[in-house]
Amino acid sequence: MKNIRQYLTYDEAIFSGEETKNIASLLKTYGMEGTEFFMNEAWPRTQDLFSDEEGKRKWVEKFSALCVKRVHCSYYAYPTHFLTRTHFSEFVERMDGLQGIVDYYGDLRGVHMFERWTQEYELACALGAQCFVFHVIDYAAIDGAWDFHITREEILQAMVGLVQTFLLYLEEKNLLTETSPVIELENAGWGLEYGVQRCEDFAEIFAQISDPRGKVRVGWDINHLLHAIGTDGKGGACFMLQDFEITPEMASMEKEYGSDPKTFAMKWIGHNLLHPAVIGRTNCLHLSDCELKEVEYFRNGRLMGEYGEKIDAIQGRDEKSDYGVGIVLGMYDSHVPMGRGGVILAEDMKKLIARLAEENEEFVLLHELKNSRPLFPELENQLEFLGLKRG
Repeated sequence: MKNIRQYLTYDEAIFSGEETKNIASLLKTYGMEGTEFFMNEAWPRTQDLFSDEEGKRKWVEKFSALCVKRVHCSYYAYPTHFLTRTHFSEFVERMDGLQGIVDYYGDLRGVHMFERWTQEYELACALGAQCFVFHVIDYAAIDGAWDFHITREEILQAMVGLVQTFLLYLEEKNLLTETSPVIELENAGWGLEYGVQRCEDFAEIFAQISDPRGKVRVGWDINHLLHAIGTDGKGGACFMLQDFEITPEMASMEKEYGSDPKTFAMKWIGHNLLHPAVIGRTNCLHLSDCELKEVEYFRNGRLMGEYGEKIDAIQGRDEKSDYGVGIVLGMYDSHVPMGRGGVILAEDMKKLIARLAEENEEFVLLHELKNSRPLFPELENQLEFLGLKRG
């Protein structure tokens, strides 16, 4: 496999103080070219990131010290409801009134949200970052206590509008150039997340948006793709989804390969990664595995079964959130390192990586092992599992 640029998710919780002081050397040891940083952890969403060039310079210094080369945009829940006002009364209720929306987004119109994202992209430009990342989802609060009542079609159209509006903001600020960062759209999962989940959704975005500078790319989170499948109770695997979420192609795939869970998982991943409309517009694979689910944890944003009963019995919002987050990180969005009990087949994944690298000149890999403690032994294991260059 040719030498491919590799990056690592940065999280203060998994980098010790000593490691952070020597992060450049540490990354070099493992063959990493930089880190990805989630901007929601940098500064409150409702505030501007900086007000002048000096303020921007300070952020550049901070992120340069952390070797940040991938900037993940501020995390906003409910972008569909917020931007389109679809089912907005439910949204107002969920946020405890209009003031709750202002407290989270900064205003009721979305202007601050796009302006904040634009500042983050401007920072990414100043850093010489490889990309600016969106997680293109309509994301219910992960306490698992709130149902989706909006359709996938409505969500997808809202996400098309979100991406297009952001591009227009960047054009007005003259931030899009030949060398400015690409804009990577990360796929949603299933159950807890709705939005741009599969290759057909990305194809629809590319068909609708105007992107003359060719900046918009796909970032496939393997773990999120694997949220769609689980055990069938008979030693095989199936799509653990609602009937309307399963396309005829998916049903055929399940019928042909479901008896072999790992082969089924790889066929599902390959179906998405190799789709003709997206294969040549792929910027990154977010590398982690996922154990095959034995139960459907979420449906339409709601925790299911015994988990739903338990969260309904919890009174306080903070307590509900703590319980839901525990389910998400421990069972649903587990980010298991490859080679540690998930479903990924090493040789199949190597072939997919090689194919995407052939199709995309700027293709990169992100090791998204944000739940691993300690991190670096698991990173080393994943590198070995995939036969990737280390240092």
